[in-house]
Amino acid sequence: MAFIGNERQISVAHRQDYAMPEELHTSSGKTAKVVRSGVPSSTFWHFEDFRFHGEFFLTVRLPTAQVNSFSQVAVSICERNNDGAPFIGDAKMEVHNVAAHRDGRIIVRAEVHWDKDLPVRLNYIIVN
Repeated sequence: MAFIGNERQISVAHRQDYAMPEELHTSSGKTAKVVRSGVPSSTFWHFEDFRFHGEFFLTVRLPTAQVNSFSQVAVSICERNNDGAPFIGDAKMEVHNVAAHRDGRIIVRAEVHWDKDLPVRLNYIIVN
């Protein structure tokens, strides 16, 4: 495992680099949920535009029964300019956590590091 950062960040990362106890570890192989490999059955794209600053949780329910707790979901965040086009501005933005649920909900925890609301976009890619 490679660590990138300043000396303090690398030191902290090394302290946290330990083996997970076996009783806390599971995988799709152990739960017998591996039903296919390599070829996704479907791919979806979705976006949400809004204004916000600070930390937030956003829940979306997509109009498809194919989003479930085993969907692979990637979410990115960016600022939008006055025309609504995505760009990278001065504000730091982060997606912290993403969870897909069996009822089709996707919950995102993210943060916009700025002192006032900014126009942002969350881009979702969902693969089953």
